[in-house]
Amino acid sequence: MKDFVLRVGSGVLAVLFMTTSAVASMVDNQSSLTADFTRMPARTASFDSSDTAIYNPAGTAWLQDGFHVGLSVKACLKEWQHTYDGTTYETTTPSFLALPNAVYRKGRLGMYLGTAVFGGLGIVDYDDGFVLIPGHPLDAILKKETEFTYLVPGLTTGVSWQLSDSLAVSGGVRVLYGIQEVEVDGGEVLDLSQDATGAAPVFGLSWKATDRLALSLRHEMRTKMEYEIDTFEGNPMLLGALNMLNGSSKGSKMRLDFPAQTAVGVMYRLTPRWRVAADGVVAWQKDADRSGAEENMGNGYYVAAGVEYDATPKWTLSLGYITCDPKDDLERTGYYYVNPKLEYQTVAAGVKYRHSDTLSFSLSAAPYFYDSYTTEKGVKMEKETLDISFGVEWLII
Repeated sequence: MKDFVLRVGSGVLAVLFMTTSAVASMVDNQSSLTADFTRMPARTASFDSSDTAIYNPAGTAWLQDGFHVGLSVKACLKEWQHTYDGTTYETTTPSFLALPNAVYRKGRLGMYLGTAVFGGLGIVDYDDGFVLIPGHPLDAILKKETEFTYLVPGLTTGVSWQLSDSLAVSGGVRVLYGIQEVEVDGGEVLDLSQDATGAAPVFGLSWKATDRLALSLRHEMRTKMEYEIDTFEGNPMLLGALNMLNGSSKGSKMRLDFPAQTAVGVMYRLTPRWRVAADGVVAWQKDADRSGAEENMGNGYYVAAGVEYDATPKWTLSLGYITCDPKDDLERTGYYYVNPKLEYQTVAAGVKYRHSDTLSFSLSAAPYFYDSYTTEKGVKMEKETLDISFGVEWLII
């Protein structure tokens, strides 16, 4: 009986997190990135702060000589819900993050270390449970307080080098640690957890075509992520509802790779005070092994644009915009409605204050406007997110 419960638990975990894993890319997880991204999201060609380590690693070669240290403090406010048969299941659990970045620049050499939460939904609480398979007896069992945790924190590190006064390249590695957990009724009904680690190369190219025009390229290789179940506690009542699921015992493994990404960016200085920028990013989801779920996905993408204006030598004003199509088949991967990949648009705004030549601060906000979606089985999915960020940049010369 115990082995059977473990097999069922593994199957539940596979179903619960199969679609959640689809958010493991920048295409659906903008709100967990840096403060400067919140302020001005077209950052692939930027080289003005320590988070260049993440968005434009080759661009770290253009920073001022010295040790650049940055900290992003972020609050992600969420109102996510799905409705079925007249009942709405909702979470408003916020996420809070503190993310450091660092770059050392000397001559033609740059060395960088950037941290971010590259994927996941954070921690969310559904006080009244959730819908898994509409109309199935399982849903009657799972209408209890449920807490989900899904995070893919990681770091990017490497070196950049100026090949010439206008061209720089970079090479490094991205290391990820995936954490996935679910508790139903404080773990009395269901307590499941699994984790994975992975690493992949990251390459960059930055070209200062003219004094006004800069172009950059970043490519992150696919990261193999093999999750291993390390905790399962379940109620035998689940057996009758879940015996149609395939699973294995505690310690079994499941592939949920992090997709490769390609980003291109351009930044143009209109005048000494005005700058405009644009980005395009593709997440190659169809090439990532997700235990078959990738067959129901397309290659998601987003396009970002932004403008900056130096109102005074100390104050910079910023505006930005994102449109994103995650390319997920919500009908065929819709068993799990807690964090669906919905199309969205974002408007970003912020200010940056230069206290001195070595110290600056930023404050920004970006609301995310998601399209709602109703499945053929009648589950309506809706999301609202507000990203508020505070950043500090310090240069040690």
